[in-house]
Amino acid sequence: MTIRFLVNFGLLAIPIGTTLGVLFGIQSHRQATGQAPLFVDNGVSTDTYCQKSYGISPPAKGLEYTLNPNQWGWTEGTPGSLCMNVTTFHNKTYPTSTTAPPFSVTWKYPPGPEDAPVHAFPNIRVDSPLLPVSLDSLQSINVDIAWSYAVGNRSASSTDVAKLTDSSLNANVAIDMFMDSDKTKAGDSAKAGYEVMVWLADFGAATQPIGLAQGAVATEIVNGTTFSLYGGQNSANQLYVLTWVAQDPVEKLNTDISPLIKRILATSNDKFPKSSDYLGYIGLGSETLWAQDFVTFDVPKLAVDIHTSASA
Repeated sequence: MTIRFLVNFGLLAIPIGTTLGVLFGIQSHRQATGQAPLFVDNGVSTDTYCQKSYGISPPAKGLEYTLNPNQWGWTEGTPGSLCMNVTTFHNKTYPTSTTAPPFSVTWKYPPGPEDAPVHAFPNIRVDSPLLPVSLDSLQSINVDIAWSYAVGNRSASSTDVAKLTDSSLNANVAIDMFMDSDKTKAGDSAKAGYEVMVWLADFGAATQPIGLAQGAVATEIVNGTTFSLYGGQNSANQLYVLTWVAQDPVEKLNTDISPLIKRILATSNDKFPKSSDYLGYIGLGSETLWAQDFVTFDVPKLAVDIHTSASA
């Protein structure tokens, strides 16, 4: 019986193996030619990236995003480290068509120079066919965000500010946008003329918006949170930076943030963006200055939905 079973199994395995080989070959060909796959992988994986700078673009059936550890103020071989963990849905389908891949960042840096204290801005940005858009056509920027900061290398369900203070955390959580009168420059953070940030939180005395010493130039209440606006030229005189700072940490935000942009346009300040300018970049990240212990910035939820008069 054993010998007969082995013989029969062997004979059966040959056509099965041949069939699978053919199917996997077809699967590879369909993927290479952009056709729908025969097999759908519904798995979820998390990959870690510790490079100084590296573009990570998990494929999605809806809006796509690019992530980057972006350790622009850190030199390899010097103290400090940062790793970004990105969760990818293999079937390319996220909870909504505008949902981003969840991610977290664990890092630790010593204090940097007083005139250049930021070591990195690990972030995620929108890869949207709508961008760039003219500011005068902008109707809404709906964001749905949940984040937390925690001491250690694990994420937390909520932020314990006292523990972060004990670990000397100096960092912020910021929505980052770039604008310019030129469409192409508006999407390039190195060439844009204006940067508009929305700080959902700031930790540590060293985490200060540009223009803090000159005082707030405007205030605006969005979704029950009071934001104060500060402005000034960056240290390289490359661009004018406008920063809305939340009065208290906002760990969850589900609202339209375009009123903050429209308030800037309404000031009619010659140094500020104009309604004829373009929004070319929007993302979310954390400017990391320093912390004496490892800390983890976690973003389990992010969705960005931009509407213009042309897309209404």
